Order: sequence, then C-alpha cells, then structure tokens
Amino acid sequence: MLIQIAALGVCSLIAAGFLRRAVPRALANPCGFPQAPWGVPEALLTGGLVALFLLMAGGSTSGPAPKLGLEDVIKGFALYAGLVCFILGFLVMRGIPVTGGFGLRRGGWSPAVVAGWLGMCLPVIYLCQALVYAWGGPETRPQPIVEFLLSNPGWRERAAVLAVAAVAAPVTEELIFRGCLYGIARARWGRLAGIVFSSLLFAAIHWHAPSLPGLTILAVGLALVYERCGSLWAPILMHAGFNALTIALAILWPGLAQ
Repeated sequence: MLIQIAALGVCSLIAAGFLRRAVPRALANPCGFPQAPWGVPEALLTGGLVALFLLMAGGSTSGPAPKLGLEDVIKGFALYAGLVCFILGFLVMRGIPVTGGFGLRRGGWSPAVVAGWLGMCLPVIYLCQALVYAWGGPETRPQPIVEFLLSNPGWRERAAVLAVAAVAAPVTEELIFRGCLYGIARARWGRLAGIVFSSLLFAAIHWHAPSLPGLTILAVGLALVYERCGSLWAPILMHAGFNALTIALAILWPGLAQ
C-alpha cells in the first residue's frame, strides 16, 4: 500500500503541474458556456431529483450493508433511462432548448481534450482513495456496485455493471448535476459557488464515506471540463471513461478495489 501511495503521490504532483495551466484555460471559456433560460420550475425539478438520489442512497445504507443482485443492477439501468426521458420531456415541454442549453451541437470538445482532463484528475482521485482506504484499514468496504462486480465474475454481471456505470449513470448524472444543477447554480451564484455546490452534492448522493474526497475531486474536474469544452458531451465522456477504467481495474486487479 505504501508503494502505491508513493507512486500515486508522484503522479499527482506531475498532474498538478498540468492542472495549473489547464484550470485557468478552462475558466476562460475558450468555447463559451451554454446558456439556457433556467426558471423556478427547472430549479424545483433539479432539487427534487437530487433529493430523490439522496433519499435512495441514504435508505440503502440505513440498515445492514446492501448486497446487490443482477436484478438490482438491471433495475438501476431502467431507472436511469426513465429519468433521462422524464427530464428531457420536461425541458422540451418547458421550451428549454436541449441541444443549445447543454451545448450538445458544439464542436469545441474532442476525445483528446476529455482524455487529457481525465488523465490529469485520475492520479489525484486515486491518491485520495488510497489514503482513505489506508487510514480506514481493512474493514473499509468499497461501494456496493464494486462489491457486486468483485463477487460476480460472470459475463452477464460484468456487462450489466458496465452498461449502468459507463453508459446510464454518466448520461443521467451529468444531465442532472452538470447540465441542470451546475447550470442553474452557475447562473445564480457564479462559477465557484456552482462548482462547489454541485460537486459536494454529486459526491453525497453516492453515500459512501470513503469515496467522498475522490468523488468530489472528480465532480470538480467534470465541471471544469464542461467549462473548457462548452458541451455536456465532454463531462459525460469523461465520467464514462472514469467509470469504465475503474471497472477494468477492479476486474484485472481486484486487490486494488478492496
């Protein structure tokens, strides 16, 4: 564990050097930031959805640690899909331009930019995770979805987790937390408050104390890449890449996730 922490520390220092240049460029909005006529109904909808996530996460940890099954993972995928359809339908009904309001038609982002931001954030996120797990000791448990993946090596289970973690969750959570929540908070309170507010809530809805520091850093990176590229596709792909890489590491090196 000490060797891993030391290696991650060195990589984090290197990443910090790149981030010192990348963050100001992101905040300079080289591609512009999407504008949408956010109103009280959108704020209420977003607040309600965040509260729903918090209630679901809190309810799942109020008793003994939950044990997920394949049916639970499939239900999670269906829930995410239903939420996306509901949110988009609501926005269309309200006259919010979905493509323009989230910058979905913009070409200012590229896979290289998204990969670069993911590469800069990963060492810092994993360093936080390693430090928390080292401090918590062997009784510190990973998130339930990771435990499910580690205890179910079948291809169906892995495919289901990949579908939820690398497709459904990034689309749904980015639509809610970066597209709506950050967009509304940014317009009302400014970028700094919007980034802090949306990032803390994003980490909180996962309701897994050991992951809070890493998820908060991830959320800040997702907001910054949204600022940098001006398109919600950028944080969606970065989020998907992070989750897919985490799944791959859990499968290839399960000891790192435990």
